[in-house]
Amino acid sequence: MVKTRGGKSIRQSTRKSTACDSAQASHERAHNDTQVLTQQSAHVTQSSIEPNIGISGGRKKRKARGPTLMPKVWGQTEETRKRISFNKFGQPNDKEHMSTFAHFLGTLARNGKYAPLNVLRWDKVPEKPNKEQMLQIVKDKFEIPLGCEDYILQSIGKKWRNLKTTLKAKYFDSKLSLDENLRNVPNRVNESHWNDLVKHWLSKEGIEASKKNKESRSHQPYTHRTGQRGFSIIREMEHEKLGHEPMLSHMFMTCYSKKDGTPANALVGEKIEQMKMLHASGASSDNGNDAYYKVIGNGKYGRVNLYGLGVKAADVNGTVPSRKASHHAALQLQARNEELQKELNELRSIVRENRMQGNPSDSSNALTPNNHVQASTSITQSPIEAGMDVVLMSITNPSEKVALGKVCSVDPSTKVGDEELGPNWCEVTIQVPIVWEERLIRSYGSFKIMGDATGASIAWPLSLLLVDHGEDQF
Repeated sequence: MVKTRGGKSIRQSTRKSTACDSAQASHERAHNDTQVLTQQSAHVTQSSIEPNIGISGGRKKRKARGPTLMPKVWGQTEETRKRISFNKFGQPNDKEHMSTFAHFLGTLARNGKYAPLNVLRWDKVPEKPNKEQMLQIVKDKFEIPLGCEDYILQSIGKKWRNLKTTLKAKYFDSKLSLDENLRNVPNRVNESHWNDLVKHWLSKEGIEASKKNKESRSHQPYTHRTGQRGFSIIREMEHEKLGHEPMLSHMFMTCYSKKDGTPANALVGEKIEQMKMLHASGASSDNGNDAYYKVIGNGKYGRVNLYGLGVKAADVNGTVPSRKASHHAALQLQARNEELQKELNELRSIVRENRMQGNPSDSSNALTPNNHVQASTSITQSPIEAGMDVVLMSITNPSEKVALGKVCSVDPSTKVGDEELGPNWCEVTIQVPIVWEERLIRSYGSFKIMGDATGASIAWPLSLLLVDHGEDQF
């Protein structure tokens, strides 16, 4: 080891120099890190004071599963569709399929083609073609009794209004400017519809309507605890449990109490106790509804409480049913008459076939193999027309099936996404996407791939369509 003056070695001096250099480098890195953190903090502070469109409270949104599209229902045919049962008031009471039915109606309420959001009131949505098309779609996907159309449209209308309320709560901020709100277009909402909505909400008329609605809402002190099940389903379940029609007081206790039977809040508990006291004192009539009316009061505008959508007081309490109920009953009789006529025709057909078995030479109505081939060929070669079920083929691989749909229009002047179809194109409603990621040839709005357009209309070339004969397309 080499010595230096003062008795210190060169190696020791080198170690001390290296330690000093290391300390200086660490100090420089710490200084640089501090500068970076300061810049990041300034950036975050600057971003926080800017309008954060699409983010609630400055925090990133939690990823959600998105809207219910019901692709299985859109893929149902006349042979596979489910029958929905309705009660005497024209309300669905099918416990097995009610949830699916209600969710499918929701997809129509969210479809801007049939239920445009820029119409201010549901009664202003055109009967033709909008509401008629929605009814026809529902009848194509479910077996619906005659006379239940009013409920279907009322239910879609209610979901349509709820959608507007949800969109306003999530994507609209009255404190932001018009331009800032216009930029915050929700997914799967037509941009022009959103623009009209925002302008209405910021208008004097829209602000006054909002105040009036909030005031009306404040006068509704009770919130039912039945979840997604409607009053008609609850009434049906309680009827089966009790063996008779449930009283209004019983329905109130059931619908406004928690699962453990305790009242939803103090006010509900107070009303329930008052009803029980009236029952115990004998002050209510035998049907038990008097106790409810004395405590809660009658429904407004001819409505009746705890019966659900579309039921009038005259349908429940009156000796003469309402016009709607009379119309529903007449249509039910007509439907039953048609069923009996169909059964009679089938029996007559069986009798004719039995008589012809003794004369096999009578083959005037028989279909020969050649006739069958000719009929099949003529169907295959028939031109594409509105109303046909079709198979959509891929633009990149014309032999690959990418979706099942129904032709809406072959008129070249029909507009899809503000663009006319033109010759050799058609408007198709996508019912079942087979290749979810298939790119749309003419994308518009939020519809970019085939999966986005489930239940919506797109433009597709006639040359890439095949008539769907109901065979297995997968």
